[in-house]
Amino acid sequence: MTLDTMRMRYFLEIARAGSLTRAAKELHVAQSALSLHLRSLEDDMGTSLFDRLPRGVTLTEAGKILFSHCQSIMRAIEQAEHATKDVGVNPTGDVIIGIIFSLFPTLGISILEDCKKRFPGIRVMMCEGDSKRLRESLENQTHDIVIMPQDIPAPTAQVLFEESMYVIGPAGYFPSDSATIHPREVLQLPLIVPPEKHEIWFTINSFSEREGIQPNIVWRIEGLAATKHAIRCNLGFSLLTLSAISDGMEKEQYSFAKISNGDVNRVIVLDMATSHPATRAMKEVHQLILENWPRYMEHSFK
Repeated sequence: MTLDTMRMRYFLEIARAGSLTRAAKELHVAQSALSLHLRSLEDDMGTSLFDRLPRGVTLTEAGKILFSHCQSIMRAIEQAEHATKDVGVNPTGDVIIGIIFSLFPTLGISILEDCKKRFPGIRVMMCEGDSKRLRESLENQTHDIVIMPQDIPAPTAQVLFEESMYVIGPAGYFPSDSATIHPREVLQLPLIVPPEKHEIWFTINSFSEREGIQPNIVWRIEGLAATKHAIRCNLGFSLLTLSAISDGMEKEQYSFAKISNGDVNRVIVLDMATSHPATRAMKEVHQLILENWPRYMEHSFK
Protein backbone atom coordinates (compact mmCIF):
# COMPACT_ATOMS: atom_id res chain seq x y z
CA MET A 1 0.00 0.00 0.00
CA THR A 2 1.52 3.32 -1.13
CA LEU A 3 -0.28 5.51 1.41
CA ASP A 4 -0.68 4.97 5.13
CA THR A 5 -1.51 7.40 7.90
CA MET A 6 2.13 8.10 8.76
CA ARG A 7 3.01 8.91 5.16
CA MET A 8 -0.03 11.15 4.83
CA ARG A 9 0.75 12.94 8.11
CA TYR A 10 4.36 13.55 7.05
CA PHE A 11 3.32 14.72 3.60
CA LEU A 12 0.69 17.12 4.98
CA GLU A 13 3.10 18.63 7.50
CA ILE A 14 5.75 19.26 4.82
CA ALA A 15 3.13 20.96 2.66
CA ARG A 16 1.87 23.14 5.52
CA ALA A 17 5.35 24.07 6.73
CA GLY A 18 6.71 24.71 3.25
CA SER A 19 10.06 23.40 4.44
CA LEU A 20 11.54 20.02 5.30
CA THR A 21 13.48 21.60 8.16
CA ARG A 22 10.40 23.15 9.79
CA ALA A 23 8.31 20.03 9.17
CA ALA A 24 10.96 17.80 10.77
CA LYS A 25 10.92 19.98 13.90
CA GLU A 26 7.12 19.83 14.13
CA LEU A 27 7.09 16.07 13.64
CA HIS A 28 10.08 15.48 15.94
CA VAL A 29 11.91 13.40 13.35
CA ALA A 30 15.32 13.77 11.73
CA GLN A 31 15.30 15.86 8.57
CA SER A 32 17.26 13.17 6.73
CA ALA A 33 14.63 10.55 7.64
CA LEU A 34 11.80 12.86 6.54
CA SER A 35 13.59 13.50 3.25
CA LEU A 36 13.86 9.75 2.67
CA HIS A 37 10.16 9.31 3.41
CA LEU A 38 9.29 11.99 0.87
CA ARG A 39 11.57 10.58 -1.80
CA SER A 40 10.10 7.12 -1.26
CA LEU A 41 6.54 8.47 -1.53
CA GLU A 42 7.34 10.32 -4.76
CA ASP A 43 8.93 7.17 -6.21
CA ASP A 44 5.84 5.13 -5.36
CA MET A 45 3.55 7.79 -6.81
CA GLY A 46 5.68 8.07 -9.94
CA THR A 47 5.70 11.86 -9.86
CA SER A 48 7.16 14.85 -8.01
CA LEU A 49 4.94 16.17 -5.26
CA PHE A 50 7.02 19.26 -4.42
CA ASP A 51 9.07 21.80 -6.31
CA ARG A 52 12.36 22.27 -4.47
CA LEU A 53 13.20 25.95 -4.02
CA PRO A 54 16.24 27.66 -2.46
CA ARG A 55 14.21 28.44 0.67
CA GLY A 56 11.74 25.62 0.94
CA VAL A 57 9.28 23.59 -1.10
CA THR A 58 5.94 24.20 -2.80
CA LEU A 59 3.36 21.72 -3.99
CA THR A 60 3.29 20.68 -7.63
CA GLU A 61 -0.07 20.19 -9.35
CA ALA A 62 0.09 16.49 -8.47
CA GLY A 63 1.00 17.44 -4.90
CA LYS A 64 -2.02 19.74 -4.62
CA ILE A 65 -4.33 16.90 -5.66
CA LEU A 66 -2.76 14.52 -3.14
CA PHE A 67 -2.88 17.21 -0.42
CA SER A 68 -6.63 17.67 -0.87
CA HIS A 69 -7.30 13.93 -0.64
CA CYS A 70 -4.96 13.34 2.30
CA GLN A 71 -6.47 16.25 4.21
CA SER A 72 -9.96 14.81 3.75
CA ILE A 73 -8.85 11.29 4.72
CA MET A 74 -7.05 12.40 7.89
CA ARG A 75 -10.04 14.52 8.94
CA ALA A 76 -12.36 11.57 8.36
CA ILE A 77 -10.15 9.33 10.51
CA GLU A 78 -10.09 11.91 13.30
CA GLN A 79 -13.86 12.33 13.13
CA ALA A 80 -14.36 8.56 13.25
CA GLU A 81 -12.27 8.39 16.42
CA HIS A 82 -14.19 11.25 18.06
CA ALA A 83 -17.56 9.85 17.02
CA THR A 84 -16.69 6.53 18.65
CA LYS A 85 -15.41 8.13 21.84
CA ASP A 86 -18.37 10.54 22.04
CA VAL A 87 -20.91 7.80 22.77
CA GLY A 88 -22.27 8.41 26.25
CA VAL A 89 -19.93 11.31 27.08
CA ASN A 90 -19.76 15.02 26.47
CA PRO A 91 -19.05 15.82 22.80
CA THR A 92 -15.44 16.47 21.83
CA GLY A 93 -13.51 17.05 18.63
CA ASP A 94 -13.03 19.71 15.98
CA VAL A 95 -15.80 21.51 14.11
CA ILE A 96 -15.00 23.94 11.30
CA ILE A 97 -17.68 26.54 10.57
CA GLY A 98 -17.61 28.59 7.38
CA ILE A 99 -19.50 31.89 7.35
CA ILE A 100 -20.09 34.49 4.66
CA PHE A 101 -17.80 37.52 5.03
CA SER A 102 -20.58 40.01 5.71
CA LEU A 103 -22.09 38.07 8.61
CA PHE A 104 -19.00 37.31 10.68
CA PRO A 105 -18.74 40.73 12.41
CA THR A 106 -22.36 40.59 13.61
CA LEU A 107 -22.89 36.88 14.22
CA GLY A 108 -19.59 35.03 14.33
CA ILE A 109 -18.45 36.04 17.80
CA SER A 110 -21.81 35.20 19.40
CA ILE A 111 -21.74 31.72 17.88
CA LEU A 112 -18.16 31.10 19.05
CA GLU A 113 -18.95 32.28 22.60
CA ASP A 114 -22.03 30.04 22.84
CA CYS A 115 -20.11 27.02 21.56
CA LYS A 116 -17.33 27.54 24.09
CA LYS A 117 -19.79 27.94 26.97
CA ARG A 118 -21.98 24.94 26.18
CA PHE A 119 -19.40 22.57 24.67
CA PRO A 120 -15.98 23.17 26.27
CA GLY A 121 -14.70 19.90 24.80
CA ILE A 122 -15.37 20.97 21.21
CA ARG A 123 -12.71 22.99 19.40
CA VAL A 124 -14.51 25.31 16.99
CA MET A 125 -12.72 27.05 14.15
CA MET A 126 -14.57 29.72 12.18
CA CYS A 127 -13.49 30.73 8.67
CA GLU A 128 -14.80 33.59 6.54
CA GLY A 129 -15.41 33.13 2.84
CA ASP A 130 -17.52 34.12 -0.15
CA SER A 131 -20.42 32.00 -1.32
CA LYS A 132 -18.39 30.21 -4.01
CA ARG A 133 -15.63 29.14 -1.62
CA LEU A 134 -18.11 28.08 1.06
CA ARG A 135 -19.98 25.85 -1.38
CA GLU A 136 -16.70 24.26 -2.43
CA SER A 137 -15.68 23.78 1.20
CA LEU A 138 -18.68 21.53 1.81
CA GLU A 139 -17.91 19.47 -1.26
CA ASN A 140 -14.22 18.95 -0.45
CA GLN A 141 -14.87 18.40 3.28
CA THR A 142 -12.73 21.28 4.54
CA HIS A 143 -15.71 22.75 6.44
CA ASP A 144 -18.29 20.88 8.49
CA ILE A 145 -20.98 23.55 8.79
CA VAL A 146 -21.57 26.67 6.68
CA ILE A 147 -23.70 29.80 6.94
CA MET A 148 -23.97 31.19 3.42
CA PRO A 149 -26.25 32.53 0.68
CA GLN A 150 -27.96 29.91 -1.45
CA ASP A 151 -30.31 30.76 -4.31
CA ILE A 152 -31.95 27.33 -4.25
CA PRO A 153 -31.52 25.81 -0.77
CA ALA A 154 -30.19 22.25 -0.84
CA PRO A 155 -32.31 19.50 0.75
CA THR A 156 -29.90 19.46 3.71
CA ALA A 157 -30.00 23.25 4.22
CA GLN A 158 -32.08 25.13 6.78
CA VAL A 159 -33.23 28.62 5.78
CA LEU A 160 -32.21 31.15 8.43
CA PHE A 161 -33.39 34.48 7.00
CA GLU A 162 -33.57 36.69 3.92
CA GLU A 163 -31.90 40.07 3.47
CA SER A 164 -32.07 42.71 0.76
CA MET A 165 -29.17 43.74 -1.44
CA TYR A 166 -28.29 47.44 -1.56
CA VAL A 167 -26.08 49.62 -3.69
CA ILE A 168 -23.37 50.92 -1.37
CA GLY A 169 -21.56 54.12 -2.31
CA PRO A 170 -19.38 56.84 -0.79
CA ALA A 171 -20.80 58.89 2.07
CA GLY A 172 -23.22 61.58 0.90
CA TYR A 173 -23.90 60.19 -2.58
CA PHE A 174 -27.38 58.90 -1.82
CA PRO A 175 -29.52 61.53 -0.09
CA SER A 176 -31.06 59.42 2.68
CA ASP A 177 -31.28 55.94 4.18
CA SER A 178 -34.63 55.49 2.42
CA ALA A 179 -33.21 56.15 -1.06
CA THR A 180 -34.00 53.69 -3.85
CA ILE A 181 -32.34 53.03 -7.20
CA HIS A 182 -33.56 51.26 -10.34
CA PRO A 183 -31.51 48.37 -11.77
CA ARG A 184 -30.94 50.39 -14.97
CA GLU A 185 -29.26 53.13 -12.91
CA VAL A 186 -27.22 50.52 -11.03
CA LEU A 187 -25.69 49.30 -14.30
CA GLN A 188 -24.58 52.84 -15.20
CA LEU A 189 -22.69 53.42 -11.94
CA PRO A 190 -18.93 52.71 -11.80
CA LEU A 191 -19.12 49.24 -10.27
CA ILE A 192 -16.68 47.32 -8.09
CA VAL A 193 -17.12 43.55 -8.42
CA PRO A 194 -15.23 40.47 -7.21
CA PRO A 195 -12.79 38.85 -9.66
CA GLU A 196 -14.59 35.51 -9.31
CA LYS A 197 -18.22 35.03 -10.19
CA HIS A 198 -20.53 34.80 -7.21
CA GLU A 199 -23.83 36.36 -6.10
CA ILE A 200 -22.87 39.94 -7.05
CA TRP A 201 -21.94 38.79 -10.56
CA PHE A 202 -25.17 36.85 -10.93
CA THR A 203 -27.26 39.82 -9.78
CA ILE A 204 -25.53 42.29 -12.10
CA ASN A 205 -25.81 39.88 -15.03
CA SER A 206 -29.52 39.41 -14.42
CA PHE A 207 -30.00 43.21 -14.44
CA SER A 208 -27.95 43.48 -17.65
CA GLU A 209 -29.97 40.81 -19.46
CA ARG A 210 -33.27 42.33 -18.36
CA GLU A 211 -32.39 45.95 -19.11
CA GLY A 212 -30.31 45.33 -22.23
CA ILE A 213 -27.41 47.40 -20.87
CA GLN A 214 -23.82 46.36 -20.28
CA PRO A 215 -22.66 47.03 -16.71
CA ASN A 216 -20.06 49.72 -16.11
CA ILE A 217 -17.50 47.59 -14.27
CA VAL A 218 -14.43 49.65 -13.40
CA TRP A 219 -12.69 47.58 -10.71
CA ARG A 220 -12.39 43.91 -9.82
CA ILE A 221 -11.52 43.61 -6.15
CA GLU A 222 -11.58 40.48 -3.99
CA GLY A 223 -12.61 40.58 -0.34
CA LEU A 224 -15.20 42.51 1.64
CA ALA A 225 -12.73 44.70 3.56
CA ALA A 226 -10.90 45.72 0.36
CA THR A 227 -14.18 46.45 -1.43
CA LYS A 228 -15.43 48.63 1.41
CA HIS A 229 -12.13 50.52 1.53
CA ALA A 230 -12.34 51.18 -2.22
CA ILE A 231 -15.88 52.54 -1.79
CA ARG A 232 -14.73 54.85 1.02
CA CYS A 233 -11.94 56.09 -1.28
CA ASN A 234 -14.59 57.04 -3.85
CA LEU A 235 -13.45 54.45 -6.42
CA GLY A 236 -16.94 53.21 -7.15
CA PHE A 237 -20.04 51.37 -5.94
CA SER A 238 -20.87 47.78 -5.14
CA LEU A 239 -23.79 45.56 -4.22
CA LEU A 240 -23.76 44.55 -0.57
CA THR A 241 -26.18 43.85 2.24
CA LEU A 242 -26.59 46.13 5.23
CA SER A 243 -25.15 43.39 7.43
CA ALA A 244 -21.84 44.07 5.69
CA ILE A 245 -21.80 47.53 7.28
CA SER A 246 -24.01 46.82 10.29
CA ASP A 247 -21.97 48.79 12.82
CA GLY A 248 -23.61 52.16 13.40
CA MET A 249 -20.39 54.18 13.24
CA GLU A 250 -19.28 52.37 10.09
CA LYS A 251 -22.55 53.16 8.32
CA GLU A 252 -21.69 56.85 8.51
CA GLN A 253 -18.79 56.23 6.11
CA TYR A 254 -21.13 55.14 3.30
CA SER A 255 -24.45 55.94 1.68
CA PHE A 256 -26.78 53.28 0.36
CA ALA A 257 -29.90 52.80 -1.71
CA LYS A 258 -32.28 49.87 -1.86
CA ILE A 259 -32.69 48.40 -5.33
CA SER A 260 -36.23 48.88 -6.62
CA ASN A 261 -37.87 46.37 -8.96
CA GLY A 262 -34.80 44.21 -8.51
CA ASP A 263 -36.02 41.20 -6.54
CA VAL A 264 -32.54 40.75 -5.11
CA ASN A 265 -33.22 39.40 -1.65
CA ARG A 266 -30.66 36.74 -0.79
CA VAL A 267 -31.49 33.66 1.25
CA ILE A 268 -29.06 32.75 4.04
CA VAL A 269 -28.96 29.07 4.95
CA LEU A 270 -27.31 26.79 7.48
CA ASP A 271 -25.93 23.65 5.87
CA MET A 272 -23.81 20.71 6.97
CA ALA A 273 -21.40 18.53 5.04
CA THR A 274 -22.86 15.24 3.85
CA SER A 275 -19.74 13.83 2.19
CA HIS A 276 -18.63 12.37 5.53
CA PRO A 277 -20.65 11.10 8.53
CA ALA A 278 -21.62 13.84 10.95
CA THR A 279 -19.94 13.56 14.34
CA ARG A 280 -21.82 14.25 17.54
CA ALA A 281 -19.85 17.51 17.86
CA MET A 282 -21.04 18.63 14.41
CA LYS A 283 -24.66 17.79 15.22
CA GLU A 284 -24.54 19.59 18.58
CA VAL A 285 -23.03 22.78 17.11
CA HIS A 286 -25.50 22.71 14.21
CA GLN A 287 -28.40 22.42 16.64
CA LEU A 288 -27.02 25.16 18.90
CA ILE A 289 -26.92 27.62 15.98
CA LEU A 290 -30.50 26.78 15.01
CA GLU A 291 -31.79 27.13 18.58
CA ASN A 292 -30.11 30.48 19.16
CA TRP A 293 -30.61 32.04 15.74
CA PRO A 294 -33.56 34.28 16.78
CA ARG A 295 -31.43 35.71 19.60
CA TYR A 296 -28.48 36.29 17.25
CA MET A 297 -30.74 38.17 14.87
CA GLU A 298 -32.31 40.25 17.63
CA HIS A 299 -28.97 41.35 19.06
CA SER A 300 -27.12 41.79 15.78
CA PHE A 301 -29.59 43.66 13.58
CA LYS A 302 -31.23 46.11 15.93
